[in-house]
Amino acid sequence: MHLIQKSFKFSAAHCLPSLGDKNKCYNVHGHNYVVTVGVEGNELDQHGMVIDCAKITKAVKPIIEKLDHTNLNDHFYFKTTSENLSKWFYHQLSDIRPSWVEVAETDSIKARYWE
Repeated sequence: MHLIQKSFKFSAAHCLPSLGDKNKCYNVHGHNYVVTVGVEGNELDQHGMVIDCAKITKAVKPIIEKLDHTNLNDHFYFKTTSENLSKWFYHQLSDIRPSWVEVAETDSIKARYWE
């Protein structure tokens, strides 16, 4: 099995009001997010690749550009946790068939989604 992964960065704000006003994430705050897309495969193509990284970039870049420097709560109906964002990205990228998508909001907090 082979794995290729590519990461993308964007900055955005969000809040999690369902946590209540005693939690610091209740208030609007920002993160420098890192989205990592993993694609696995048993077979390599004629170029020796699982997938051309340019295809991953072509799929992810427009999404990142739409979200960068915005308030994520303005874009989504769901709670904007890393868990929910990783699932959302995964489904947005169905054309490239990711094995998983990881969303990191800090160096030590990240969530990964796969099916």
